[in-house]
Amino acid sequence: MKVLNDNYLIRKEGIHTSNKRFISLSDLHYGVLQQLFYKGYMKKLFEYIIKSNYGKKVDAIIIPGDLIFWINKYQDKYFIKVLKRDLENLAFTLQAPVFVSYGNHDLPFKEESLSEEEKKEWELANYIENRNQGTFVLNNEQYKIDNVVITGFSPTRDAYNPNAMPDKAIEIAKESFDKCNFRFNKENINILLSHDNKFFTHRNITQNYNELYNDLTLIIGGHLHDGYIPIWLQRMFSDELKDYGIWEKFPPKIDMCRGAFKVSQGGPSKVILPNEEKSTTILLNEDETASIVNRGIAKYSWFIPSTPSIVTVEIEEENKLTLKR
Repeated sequence: MKVLNDNYLIRKEGIHTSNKRFISLSDLHYGVLQQLFYKGYMKKLFEYIIKSNYGKKVDAIIIPGDLIFWINKYQDKYFIKVLKRDLENLAFTLQAPVFVSYGNHDLPFKEESLSEEEKKEWELANYIENRNQGTFVLNNEQYKIDNVVITGFSPTRDAYNPNAMPDKAIEIAKESFDKCNFRFNKENINILLSHDNKFFTHRNITQNYNELYNDLTLIIGGHLHDGYIPIWLQRMFSDELKDYGIWEKFPPKIDMCRGAFKVSQGGPSKVILPNEEKSTTILLNEDETASIVNRGIAKYSWFIPSTPSIVTVEIEEENKLTLKR
């Protein structure tokens, strides 16, 4: 199985920590696609992840959303049971907790009109979370391990409505985020899971997040799979690609996905494309956060076959004297 490995080393001014190493996946989309088009794909992928990381330091496995294809589609919960088994096996074999947040596919349709009984029926955490076995679902929750705080942010499905893009969607997401009352301490490593991390990197909204980027070390998401622009074009036009907003279009109306940005109240930097041969270092000033986009696991992008991508992030203490703007 061919897998893209995006490796990043993050160093942020003011962080005091021992080396931490995280594996991130996104957009697994367990469900009909696996059964119809690529049976055994996920099994091979997880075997690859385990083999390539076995015996290595893994502090946590982080998955920012879209674990299944559509939550409402599976009355018998078969694919959800398989997902639970695979996550537990991953946590056990690599001896690392798995942290999951929700994406738009993990939320039921018309959730605002559901009864409490129906909401419970379609609450994915009820079927896959097993903290005793190392699997954690963070649905607008925070969890601390050592000096690492992992936050799972899941706005309502309305925030993903194409008709609301981009301004209304950002407004909806920010309203959801403000209601969560998350607490971040800059003494910790703070990792924010957001299925679409562009909710926090739009150039017209970053200034409204006050001190958030001082406190956050990493925002990680997915959502766009392999996007609509091949990697070779991303490299060719890297200077023109920017993370300006949700569904931001690069002429002729194609999305960029896969890569990293430095984000502050001043907005996002130009895209930092991962180096396929070695780890890509991201040096952050005290008021900056790294925002990384997963390319996605599910072997489709609007049903076009793609290559799955795994992101490995190492976070180290940074000497203030080495930082350059």
